[in-house]
Amino acid sequence: MGNNDYLRRWNKNKIANLLLTAFFIVSFIEVTAEYNEDMYLIWLTKPLILPLLMAYYIRRSAKANVFFSVALLFCWLANLFFIESTWNYILLGVVSFLVYRILVIGIVLKKVKMPSFFPLIIGSIPFLFIYASVAIFTFSTLGDSLYLFLVQGAFTIFLGGLSLGNYMMTSNKPNRILFVSTILFAFNQFVFLLRFYYEEANLFQAISMILFVWAQYLLTKYMLNTEKQKSRYLIVNKLNEVG
Repeated sequence: MGNNDYLRRWNKNKIANLLLTAFFIVSFIEVTAEYNEDMYLIWLTKPLILPLLMAYYIRRSAKANVFFSVALLFCWLANLFFIESTWNYILLGVVSFLVYRILVIGIVLKKVKMPSFFPLIIGSIPFLFIYASVAIFTFSTLGDSLYLFLVQGAFTIFLGGLSLGNYMMTSNKPNRILFVSTILFAFNQFVFLLRFYYEEANLFQAISMILFVWAQYLLTKYMLNTEKQKSRYLIVNKLNEVG
């Protein structure tokens, strides 16, 4: 029975590692396609990135979080809308990403202890600076659409303050992963908007995708780490009850 359990876990981890490898390979091809402005290859690879990551998460997770899976679905939709460079599709992408961000904040709030006022404010300052810069640089280009970006920015600033404030209070591995993921997401949106101001739009788009891929991967690692910690906590509690 023990050997069967070992083989089952080994097969599960092997498939998960293959999915993760495929995720990074496809992401690398997509980033290269962004830089070369190869729309055919972008449409071929970009829709596969998040489904591969979701499959990896579900495979590695003992009990996958339904809300996180739904969040990844909205993020996937946002990615598809962002392929088109027209403002209508970009705005649809922003709305989809806003739903994704709200779901992620809801998930994180259930996993962490809300920091006190001072750590939350201090933790928000770097993210506030990033989005203030975005607002200044993009005001003339975005027009009324700027407000939608600022709403999304407000949620990211809150998540940034929450993650950094929590890491300041408890500097463990999951909190560190969440903080790095959040700051990569913030820089990703900043770089994404820079493409409207420079001729090398393809370069900024490629950099934006690199930041996005690593931010999303780290967020998934955060989910898996917190789930593992919860599982260990439940096992210890059961052992204490038996004892």
